[in-house]
Amino acid sequence: MTTELRIDEVLKRIDVYGRLAYGGQIVAAMAMIAAPILFVTCIVLLFTRWDDGEAQALLLGLGGAALAVVVEVGGVAFAVFCWRWSGDWITEWPGYAAGIAIAVGALGALAWLLMETPLPIPASFAITIGAAFGVGVLIAGNLAGVQVLDDQRRTRGRVARRR
Repeated sequence: MTTELRIDEVLKRIDVYGRLAYGGQIVAAMAMIAAPILFVTCIVLLFTRWDDGEAQALLLGLGGAALAVVVEVGGVAFAVFCWRWSGDWITEWPGYAAGIAIAVGALGALAWLLMETPLPIPASFAITIGAAFGVGVLIAGNLAGVQVLDDQRRTRGRVARRR
C-alpha cells in the first residue's frame, strides 16, 4: 500500500462543497450572461415603446435595466460566494468551458420554455436553474485531469515494467 496521492482517487472524492460550489458557479454564470442581454433589450424597448406612452416606456425600459443591474450584481456576488468552496480543479480551463457551455445551454432552454411552452414563468426559471445546478453538481470532478490521468497511468505502467 502506497501513500502516494493518486489524482484519479482525488477526483473521485471531490467533496460535496466543491460540487455544490461548481453548480452554484454555473447558476451565477447564467445570471452574469443574461444580465447584459436583458439590459440591452430593455434599453431598446425604451426607445421602441416611446411613442405609445412615455410613462409605460420609462417603466419598462428603466425598470428592466435596473433589474438587469441587480441580476448582474447578484450573479457576481453568488459567484464570489461559491468560489470560496470551489476546488483548484474548477480554475482550469475545462471547468470554465464546461460551466459556460452549461450556462448558455440553460439560458437557451429558458428562452425556449418562456416563449414556446405554456409553463408558468416561475416554473420555467425553476426548471432551468435547477437543471443547470444539477448538471454542474453531477459533472464536478469529471472535468479536470482527464489528460493527466492518462499520462499518470502510462507513467505507472512504464515504471512497473522496469521493476
